[in-house]
Amino acid sequence: MAQTYFGCTVRAGSTTLSDSIDGGFTVLMQTTTATTVAAGTAVSVTEVLPAGSQILNIFIDQVVDEVVGGGTATQINATVGTVAAGTQYVSSTNVISGGRASLTFTAAQLLAMADIGTNTNVVLTLAPNGTISTTQGVYRFTVVYAQKL
Repeated sequence: MAQTYFGCTVRAGSTTLSDSIDGGFTVLMQTTTATTVAAGTAVSVTEVLPAGSQILNIFIDQVVDEVVGGGTATQINATVGTVAAGTQYVSSTNVISGGRASLTFTAAQLLAMADIGTNTNVVLTLAPNGTISTTQGVYRFTVVYAQKL
């Protein structure tokens, strides 16, 4: 499949489009997956957004259900920030139960998401509280954003 790349912000609106009248930003998304490891150590994946973007939403979906088996994990805590284990965008949330994680954002996190500035890395960290010996969980990490610069 062919792809088209833009090197600048895409805006849409009527013929009177300006910064203050009838202009909107294109909504974009990036997605990747992260897989837990048998040893139960933390694993991180990074998406790199354009500087100055606004994060509109974050999704963490379990696409392969882990089977702890003889392992000891009872929780898999997910965080999202600008570095591994960072919580600038999502505080620690247990995602072991599967499906789509129900995320809530604090006022400080929403402020950080409003303009990421030059913090272009968005990092999902999965940190089990023990080992997972049978089947590793796979989580799809999606960031929905608008490029604004």
